[in-house]
Amino acid sequence: MNNTTTQVILTAVIAIFGVLLFQFIHAPVPYLLGPMTSVLIATKIFHLHLKWPKTFRNAGLLVIGYSLGSTFTTEILVEMARHIPVMFGITTVTFIISIIFAFIVAKVGHMDYPTALTSSVPGGLSQILIYAEEMDGIDMTTVTFFHTIRVIMVVFLVPIVLHLPWIQSESSNHFVTETVSDINYGTLSLFAILCFLGMKASKKLHVPAPYILGPIIVTLLCNVTFLQASPLPNGVLNTCQLLVGTHIGLLLKLENLHHKKQMFTLAFASSLLLIAVTFLLSVFVMVSLENTSIMTGFLSLAPGGMDQMGIIAHEVGADVSTITIYQVFRMLYIYILIPPFLTLVLKRYQNKNLHNQ
Repeated sequence: MNNTTTQVILTAVIAIFGVLLFQFIHAPVPYLLGPMTSVLIATKIFHLHLKWPKTFRNAGLLVIGYSLGSTFTTEILVEMARHIPVMFGITTVTFIISIIFAFIVAKVGHMDYPTALTSSVPGGLSQILIYAEEMDGIDMTTVTFFHTIRVIMVVFLVPIVLHLPWIQSESSNHFVTETVSDINYGTLSLFAILCFLGMKASKKLHVPAPYILGPIIVTLLCNVTFLQASPLPNGVLNTCQLLVGTHIGLLLKLENLHHKKQMFTLAFASSLLLIAVTFLLSVFVMVSLENTSIMTGFLSLAPGGMDQMGIIAHEVGADVSTITIYQVFRMLYIYILIPPFLTLVLKRYQNKNLHNQ
């Protein structure tokens, strides 16, 4: 058995231990938060060298994408058109707050504004890192650190907030009951092939987050036309949460980061501000304008990945289809509007520096 295999097995054992511990203490979302916490502690406190193949995470995302896509019906898609003005307005407000806070981060952290802005934008980790890599002059280590801290904080704090008693009682009447039907393994096998092909096509077309968005699109199209998705066997989604949670726990890399304490404080404050803003928007805007529960509203707006928000939505009984609509819209907003804006900011910043020299 080679060293890499040993490290992967050790990572799996630590991740499973995290699940069992979180189940024992009745922590929320144990299959996601348990592995994430245990591998984070193992690497940062005990300095263990752990490995987790990206294919494990990708396999988990494919299944989660199928699960999210299967919640859509024709009626839900028709409803989606009604949500567009509110979705656009709320996403824009969140983005403007990020732009303002980036000025503070740049001043306090003594970093250039393009790096501060790229670090503060509420986008998906993978998409923002791809953009940052393509732009000269962006500090990749800082951007990666800020977004990793945000993902970890969102995945930790959102379930804790949602399990507060007053939110639980407020949301109890809004839970969505899903119709349980028999598992059809033939249909599942066919969807496995279709989701894989959807992921491949999405990668070829440069669709953002292809491992989750590809399966969502394929499953959604089939579900509203000719082939109804089958429920997943018990335990499959839990396993996928473990695969994704372990990957998130290993994301935090501190080796190349300068001024660690200051950067951590800024990243923490930036993430906390975004989470607080989205929570307030869910309480004061989503509940009144969209008639959602606070749970559904918060998960729809929370600046995490749609995979993590989808997992948490399944766990707490929120409206998965509404959450997926909002998270997909935010991803498309980021994919279409934010790169040109970041490019413009970077060019103006570089021109200003040239004039000052």
